[in-house]
Amino acid sequence: MTLIAEYTAPPAGGTNAPGMLLLHDCGGLWAKPGVMAARPARMASLLQELGYGVLMVDSFGSRGVREVCTTPGHDRQINVQRRAEDAQRAINWLKARKEIDSSRIAVLGWSQGATTVLSLMNADNPGVRAAVAFYPSCAPFLKGNQRYQPAAPTLMLAGEADDWTPVEPCRELVARSGMDTFRLVSYPEVFHDFDDPGVDVHVRRDIPNEAHPGQGVTVGFNQAATDDAYRRVFKWCSRWLDPFHTYPYEQRTSRAPTPTPVKH
Repeated sequence: MTLIAEYTAPPAGGTNAPGMLLLHDCGGLWAKPGVMAARPARMASLLQELGYGVLMVDSFGSRGVREVCTTPGHDRQINVQRRAEDAQRAINWLKARKEIDSSRIAVLGWSQGATTVLSLMNADNPGVRAAVAFYPSCAPFLKGNQRYQPAAPTLMLAGEADDWTPVEPCRELVARSGMDTFRLVSYPEVFHDFDDPGVDVHVRRDIPNEAHPGQGVTVGFNQAATDDAYRRVFKWCSRWLDPFHTYPYEQRTSRAPTPTPVKH
C-alpha cells in the first residue's frame, strides 16, 4: 500500500541536511481535515528552523482510520508492529532524498508513536542515528527473557503522574538495558500529553484504562515540562547528528545474547 505523509524540506538551499521522522500519537496526524495536530506541526516547524528535513507519516489516514485512542489495545486495527513497519519504510524514503544526509536520520514519536519508536529501535539496523520517545508504553518490552537494548541512542521523556503509560516500566527498561545511551527523563506531577498545547489537565473517560477499567486517563499540558523536554530533545539530537562533533558510542547492529543463568 501507499503511505500518506507530509514532508517539510530543509531551509531553501539546504544540502546534506539531517532528517527527522515524526510519529503521531493514537489520535492521528490531523486535528481535523486539512488541519494538522498542534504537536507535530509545532515540532516540524522548530526542526525545520534548525535545518532538518522533516517527514510525518500518517499511518491512520493511509488506512482510512481516524484514531485508535478509544479502542482497547488488543482490538486496535493498527498496532505498534504495523506502525514500526511504516516507520522503516519512511526512514528508507528519507535516506533516498538528495538533500538529506542519509547518515544523519533521527526518529521522534508521541504516545503510541513513541512506543513505535521503541519497537523500531528494537530491530537490527533501523538506519537511524538517534531516537526520542515522549511517554511511551514500556511494559511490552519487559516481557520475556530478551534484554531490550536500543539500536542507537534513545531518549525517553515522561510524566511521573502518567496513568495512561506509567513511567515505572520505563525506569525498569532503562535499568535492564545497561546502556549509557538509553536515557529517561521524568517530570514530577506531570501527566500524559504534557506537551500538547491548549489541553487543560482533565480526565478522559473515553480512553480505556486497562490497568484501572472505567477510570479513564488523565491528560494535560505542562509548560515547564514542555520547555525542558524540548530543550533536551534538540540537545540530544544535536549531540548525535552534529557533523562537526563526534560522540563515540557503540551502535547495536545485532541483538545482545540473553544471559545464561548460573547454577550453583
